[in-house]
Amino acid sequence: MPRAVWKGPFVAVSLLQDVMALARKHPEWWSRGRFQGVNAPEIVNTQSRASVVLPDFLGCKFGVHNGKSYVPIEVTEPMVGHKLGEFSATRVQAVHKKKEAKGAKKPKAGK
Repeated sequence: MPRAVWKGPFVAVSLLQDVMALARKHPEWWSRGRFQGVNAPEIVNTQSRASVVLPDFLGCKFGVHNGKSYVPIEVTEPMVGHKLGEFSATRVQAVHKKKEAKGAKKPKAGK
């Protein structure tokens, strides 16, 4: 069941505080630079995978924890409304060994 509309999107308070601290620390980037394609001055690390990406986060770089390390993500316009955890995979794709053909023989390492 989706979240009730009257509640609004969920964003962790600590994440909002970190983003606002970034805005206060780099006001020239926050007001103009992020809309002109200038890279974010620093990465905001978070473990809040359930937080929704807000339009205010455009241009920001987040390090989203995947259980082992922080995966760097730069927020773009299509990401707005999705959760941060959707962009940081927690599982590794299994890689299996390839089987050799039945008739093929291994070359002998010889003298």
